[in-house]
Order: sequence, then C-alpha cells, then structure tokens
Amino acid sequence: MQIKKHFIACIALGVAFTGCELPKSPDFRTSHKVEAPVMYNKTFQFMGDSTMSVMIDTTGSDFDSLFTVDGDDFITISKEQDFNFGELNDAIPVIDVDPTSFDAAVGEIEITDFSSGSGDLGSANIEEVTGQNPNFVPAGTPIPAGSNAASPVRIGIGANTDFFSSATIKSGALDVQLTNNLGFDFQTANIQVIDTTNNAPIGNAATFSAANGNQLTDGSTQTASITFSDGDQLRNLGVEIVVSWDNFNFPNNPQELVVNSVNGNNLVASQVQAALDAQDFSTSSTATFSADEFEFTQSNHFIRMKAGEIDIDPIQNDLEFSIDVTIDFPDIRNCPASVANNISEITSVNPLQIAYTEANGTEISRAGSSNRVTIPLTECEVYATNNEITFTISAATENTKNAPQGDQIRVINENQSVASSVTISGLEIERATGVIKQQTVLLNDDDPADLDDDLALFNDNEAEITEIDGLNDLSSQLNNLNFTNPILSINYETNISVPTTIYGAFVGINGDGEQVYLRGTGAEYDVDPTDPISGLLKDAGDPLDADEMIKFSLAENLNGDNINASIQFDRTNTNVDDFLNNLPSEIRFIGKAVVNEDEDVATIIDPLNFDPKISVDIPLRLSTTQPITYTDTVEQDMSGVPSPENGDDQSITEGIIAIDYENGFPMGVELVVTFLDSLQNELSPVSVVLDEITLQAAQIGVDRFSDHENPTSGTIELALSQDQLDQLYQTRFLEVSASLQTTNNQDVKIRTSDYITLSVRAELTIESEVK
Repeated sequence: MQIKKHFIACIALGVAFTGCELPKSPDFRTSHKVEAPVMYNKTFQFMGDSTMSVMIDTTGSDFDSLFTVDGDDFITISKEQDFNFGELNDAIPVIDVDPTSFDAAVGEIEITDFSSGSGDLGSANIEEVTGQNPNFVPAGTPIPAGSNAASPVRIGIGANTDFFSSATIKSGALDVQLTNNLGFDFQTANIQVIDTTNNAPIGNAATFSAANGNQLTDGSTQTASITFSDGDQLRNLGVEIVVSWDNFNFPNNPQELVVNSVNGNNLVASQVQAALDAQDFSTSSTATFSADEFEFTQSNHFIRMKAGEIDIDPIQNDLEFSIDVTIDFPDIRNCPASVANNISEITSVNPLQIAYTEANGTEISRAGSSNRVTIPLTECEVYATNNEITFTISAATENTKNAPQGDQIRVINENQSVASSVTISGLEIERATGVIKQQTVLLNDDDPADLDDDLALFNDNEAEITEIDGLNDLSSQLNNLNFTNPILSINYETNISVPTTIYGAFVGINGDGEQVYLRGTGAEYDVDPTDPISGLLKDAGDPLDADEMIKFSLAENLNGDNINASIQFDRTNTNVDDFLNNLPSEIRFIGKAVVNEDEDVATIIDPLNFDPKISVDIPLRLSTTQPITYTDTVEQDMSGVPSPENGDDQSITEGIIAIDYENGFPMGVELVVTFLDSLQNELSPVSVVLDEITLQAAQIGVDRFSDHENPTSGTIELALSQDQLDQLYQTRFLEVSASLQTTNNQDVKIRTSDYITLSVRAELTIESEVK
C-alpha cells in the first residue's frame, strides 16, 4: 500500500513564519499568532494511478493486474494463474493381450469319388456268375434254381479307381452300383468289398433283393451300401458277389454283370492315399485381454485403437497339399481402408479378415509356410465381450483331382495340421467404452529422490506452487482484512468423460509466513478420513489430516467433448473466506485423482485433456472484526522549528493543528501520527504522538456503498504541550498509522472513487526574546 507524502504532510505539523517590527528598548519579549494553511481542499481517492492522489497506487507493485473495476467503480481483487495439476493420462487403461497360437488339424477326411472316368469299373459274364458256358448251353435251356455261393464271382475294380489307392476308414459307407444284363433275374445278390490280394472281406456285406427294394432283375441297375467300421483298411479294391436265382431259361444273348461305380457315402477316413476333393478344416482360438484395468462386460463395449498391431507368424503347412487359409477376426471391426495398404493378405477390414489364397497370390504351398504378416490396428475397433477376442481359422486343401496325371494321388492324415502363433501387442487406446477399473493418478511428479508414490506438500520438488502476484504486497501492508464474499475458482478445459474425483491439499501462505489450509465445510467438498487420501503428506512421514484437505469432482461429460467448466469454492461450502483473508501470496497444492471410483460403465478418450487455471476473485466487500491497519513513514525535516533546547531566541508557546475533512469512505478512519528523529526513533526525552484523530464514516446505502452525495464532514483540533513543542526541532520523519473500521462490523463495498478531502491549517503562537 502506498500513501502519498503530501497526504502525510496534511497530518504533519506545518509551520509558517512572518516578520514583525521589534521595539527598540532592550530586554523585552514579543509574541504573535500565526494561522497558516498547510493544505487546502486536498482530495485523496482510494485507488488509481500515479497521476492522482490515491491511497492505492495501481502503477506500483503488481496491483495493475490485481484489481478489476466494474461500471459502479466497485473494486474486485481478481487474478487467474495457470495451475499445473499434472497429467491424467495415467488413468487411461493399459490393455495387455496374452499371445495365442492355433493348430488347425485336418481332421476326418471325406472320400467321394474313386474314379476319374465315367466308364465301368469291372464286369463278369454269365459263365462266371452261373458256371453255364453259353457255348455249350443252347438258348432256352431250362436252368434250375440255384446260387453261386460255392464259387462267388470276384471282380477287381482297383485298376479302374484311379482316384484311389488306400484309406484307413473311420466311418461311412461305399455305394456300389451294379447293372444286371445277364438275361435273367437275380433272386438275391450279396456283395462284399474285398482286398483282392487275399480276398479278405472289408466292411459289411450288402444285399440286393426284392425285400430291400433293390432286386437286380434282368436289365436293371441298383445300388447297395456297404458300411465300414473304424479301422477298416481299404486297399486293392474288388467286389465279391454271391447270386441266387429261381428257375429260368438260358438267355439267347447274355451280356454281363457290370460294376458301374463306387462312391463314398459319408465315407470318412483318418488317412487316405488318393486324389481328393478340396478338404475343408477349421479351428478357433481366443486371445484374452487382461481385466486389471478394463472390462468388456457387454457386447457394445469396445476400444478404438490409437496404436497396436497383430502379428501372425508364418503358418506352417505340414500337408502334401497346397492350402488356402482364412483367419477371421469378427471382434475387430471398422478398421480404416488404409490398414490394407501393401498387405495383400487383408481381404476385409470390417470385420478384419486375413486370407492366404491362390486368388491373392499368397496360397501356402505344400510342405511350406506363409510370410509373417503384421497388421496395424490404428483406428480399428475391438469388441471383446468378457475380455476375449475369438478368431477362426479356416483352411482348404487343393483339389488334387485337377492336378496333372501322376500328381493326383497324395497322402493325407487327419492329424496333420497348419499352425501358427498370433500376437496382439502395443495396444494404445484412443477411445474405450466399458468398465474402466478404478485408477488412482498422482497429480504431481514424485520426487526422484524418494520415488515412494507419496506426495509432500512442503517438498518443492513435488508440490505445485503458484504465486498470486500482488497479494504479497497487499498482505505485507494491510492487516486484519476480513473479506465477506471471496471466491476461489478452478477453471478448466477438459474432455474427461469418466467420473473423476480429486483429493488434494491447498495451503495458502501469506507474506508473514502464516498458513491456512483450504477445506470443505459441506458434504460436497468435505474429506472423510476413510477417503482414499493415503500418501498425501505435509512432509515426509507426516500425513495430512482429512480436515486439511478438500475434494471435488470434475463436471459430467458423457460424450468426451472438450468442455469448459468451473469449480467454485465460496464461504457456503468451504473455509475460503479464512483462506483468502489470509491474503496468500503463495498457494501450494498436492493431490491425487481417483478415476471411476465406483467402476461404472464409462467412456475414456486419449489423450485426456485437463487444463486448469486457479482464479481468485475477492470483491472489496469487507467487514472489520478488528481494524484494518497500515503504517507508512515519510520524511519531514522540522529542524527549522524554533526551540530553546536548540539555543534559539524564539520559541513556540502554543500550537494547534486543525483538520477539516469530508469522508466519502464507507469506513471510519483512526489516525496516529508519531514524530521520529533521524534514527527513526521516537523523540526524546518527550515523545510527540498525536492520536484520537477520528474521521467518521460516510453514510452507507442499501447497496453497501458509501453515499457520495451525503459524505460526513467535521473538524479536528489537536493541541501540543509545551514539552512536545520544544522537541519538534528533532523531527526528521513522521510515522502515520491508520486504522480502518466498519461501523458495527457490518460489511461494506469499496469503490475506486471513494475519497477523503482534507484541509489542514496550523495555529501557532511564537514568542521572541529581545535583549
């Protein structure tokens, strides 16, 4: 606070001397009175710049940026400072995925065709079936009923089944089609598949009969199914046929019993040496996300990736077939088209599909492997219900029936497989919706000297320290301020969409080192000892108490948009009046943010933007339970004042200071003026102190402003004793102490235009001794 010297001069003693004619007789004394104006109608405004007489000069210190004035000249101490709460990005979940592998076994092999051609596989004539030689049996000769059970007909078909060599059967049947062109009806015909090397039967026999609906009458074609058991070996294929007949007349021109075809009927094998249609086989695998920080509990929960990749190791093909392999990731969706740039294996980005096919030139050759494929996941969305990504691997072998002659027969076993490993790594979240597990984030940097996850308020390496420029000067010059409606605000911009509560400690320290902690006085901002406040300390090993802390929650922002919001601490919810009436020049802060404390479903966005500023707004509306005081000292050289103690012939025998005032302030003013010597000590042996200088407050309106139309006025006269008058010559400085007091401690508002007008005159009696 700066008080102008000419204001002090108004209170100081002013002396003016005038000459007079002296008598010519020796040894006599003369006296005369002098009334001299020291200051006439001098107006002092409360606040302004150095171009006017003001009590607060806003051109000094940092006051020019500390005060704001509204249209009514109402003054507010207003200051906004950047405030670094630290990064909240540590609250973004870290998602790890366990590597997984797949091994897609061929599994059961289906056998369909046994021959590449459309011709018959084998036949038998009438003599082979009945034993009757047509060269010796005339047409029309009666043939008695009988059978060839004693000498079954065997027809080898292996030479004509070029698509088949051998197989180990698991289940199914072989459909055998026969045509009877022998010229008579078969009553029954039992057919058995055999190994022609030893005539051993393979599988179960089948019967052609009227009862079965497939009787082989003359000229008919019928089919019977031969079933097999697990482990039956098909090789060196032939059929053995036992025929029975009723009486018939030997035909005129008998033809043959023909084996037209054999075909698999759901015939599956564990191993086959054959020419095969494309064999399809598949498997699925699951990659598991850690649930430590994030859970997908519903089908619409997802993460959009900021970064990450899928690595698919080379797929090993153990087969004698070239294969096409398709890997589908139905839980990875909406990838940008750019993901497929320069990666020919990507055939779909929504959902993600990887294919190694002949069509895109990445078919996996027989007994070979694919290339490693790395797929960027940037901007892809991952839907992983129950924290699992399931992907399927589908493979199809080549159709070797289309291969060149000599290369059609291949060996395939159900245990053969294609295998690889899939690793999902480097995941960084851009946006995630799901259950974000509770995270606790330190809002200050941990001191590298201890790294104990604790924060100490008075550790300069950990606390955020903000200086409120100007308050330091105010606090060092004014005592006992009692602002009635101060506000401390945290103004911030954020995109945080997750419920976030900050637990922290603010301590304000004024110019005298006095400390006041900001604390909540209502449920909204009040900290309970059971709240998660461990690790917040004053100094190492000295924890803060709950009533030395405050908590507050960030504004709801479900969409994660950038919003501006403010948290206001006022006297209804905190002790901010005590906090700011201390006029802190320094504010220290430590804290932690507890994110999604209740672990609700929420959306989180990376990066988390939280840009806070701390704002102090103190309207100069105040009351004084104790007087507001300030003191100033100015030079005032009074060495020319006559005094017998200084050897002068003249002396002042009477002295009165008269002060006429007009007070437009809403406060009364008590002044004390102390005269000081060159060492700024009180005058000795008799001190000169003027007190009981009271300026009555102006009338106050209902708006709590002073009434400038009806200021108070008055005159104050101060008489000095002879001893005081004799000491005045020692004066080199005047100390002026002012006490400002509101009436009955009621609150008032201060305006820049509040004023005091003073007129000061000195009434002195000077006596001279003439010898």
